[in-house]
Amino acid sequence: MTKSVWRALVGCSWSSSLVEWGYSMHLSASAIALRRLMRANALLLEIVTGMYDEQSSRWAAPTAPSAKWHLWHVSRWSDIVQATLFPIANGEADLRNKGAELWTALGIADEWGFENPMPGKLGGGTGTGKSESAKLELPNMIRIVGYARSSFELCEMRFSQIDDGVFESDFYDWDNVRLQVGDAMFGHISHLNRHLGMIEAIKGVLGMDGSATD
Repeated sequence: MTKSVWRALVGCSWSSSLVEWGYSMHLSASAIALRRLMRANALLLEIVTGMYDEQSSRWAAPTAPSAKWHLWHVSRWSDIVQATLFPIANGEADLRNKGAELWTALGIADEWGFENPMPGKLGGGTGTGKSESAKLELPNMIRIVGYARSSFELCEMRFSQIDDGVFESDFYDWDNVRLQVGDAMFGHISHLNRHLGMIEAIKGVLGMDGSATD
């Protein structure tokens, strides 16, 4: 990724809160959200470490998507969420605006040979049937993990730009529903953890150690 593309996507530099939250005796609500997000992202990357591409691509059952699909799905949604948070994180007046997604800005769909629009709500795979999901020919795990790292990092940066005042304010989420920013942030974290649990279960079914934690 070029520096110019990264700067355009980010909009501004990291907030100092990214450092401060780790040393505070009492964490604010927005700092707790950032910490929980970073923990979930780290576990998602850790849980797929050591999986061969064949293992990560295997569907344990026709109704159970692969670990690779789950990681792609949460990576797409991390990208969608960071783009949705962009206007409120950067003080824009029109909160219906959306920032750029890495997926679009870097032409990832074209690079991977995908057709547009992508399946599911907002192209993130939500709401697709199992047969449609199974037909999605994802690239090797190295590329999926690379996209995951980038989208996770950008979403963490976006969370770090949300202070407590913004956290308690309203905005329009990815469903164009007006709700509190903090509610949407914790909703995203909950979504990540659901799919982390699914990957854990898939690894267990495949005979691997499925726990993301000790």
